[in-house]
Amino acid sequence: MSDLIREGAMKLGLAADDEKIAKIERFISEIELFNPVYRLVSYRERDELIIRHVLDSMAGVPELITLAKGRPIADLGSGAGFPGIIIAIFYDGPVVLVERMKRRVDFLRNVILRCNLKNVRVVCKDVSEVDEKFPVITCRAFHPVYDIISDVDRILETDGVFCAYKGRQSYLQAETENLGKYTCTSVPLKVPFLDEERCLALIRREEV
Repeated sequence: MSDLIREGAMKLGLAADDEKIAKIERFISEIELFNPVYRLVSYRERDELIIRHVLDSMAGVPELITLAKGRPIADLGSGAGFPGIIIAIFYDGPVVLVERMKRRVDFLRNVILRCNLKNVRVVCKDVSEVDEKFPVITCRAFHPVYDIISDVDRILETDGVFCAYKGRQSYLQAETENLGKYTCTSVPLKVPFLDEERCLALIRREEV
């Protein structure tokens, strides 16, 4: 397991020392333990879990770290902790996991303790109920952009950026063609060992 994670991190240009690898392995073990009951994420075998969820989440981390510059990153609808937990393992700044379902919140808090993540906190609220503002907001396998942009608008700082993990560019275009005061640029993501199209949508308010 560690060789696949380590090689994936290397391909993405992420420094993955033994401590980080151990935290990721612990995170994976917690998912494998609780997934049969909690149904946190879909996968058939461990390698699929690592490639389609762990490495997929890792693929956007370099861009997110560059954008955040030590400031908070909020992960909306964090669910099983993708990408929020993975971000927190590689990022020194604060990470906020927003999740409304109590059993998933309990799982996330357990992972935070088991992985000894000091830079993470969980907000147990629906996105529409969050009353903080963030400079960088992300999400993965959540709602379409057009579905949540009004909630994001309310909690995104004035010069902030909303970074949505997405698949095909054509799907992203359909989600972002009528965003009003927002503009969207796309950063292609190459997920190690996965031959599928991925991108990170960077959505910002238009300058006035």
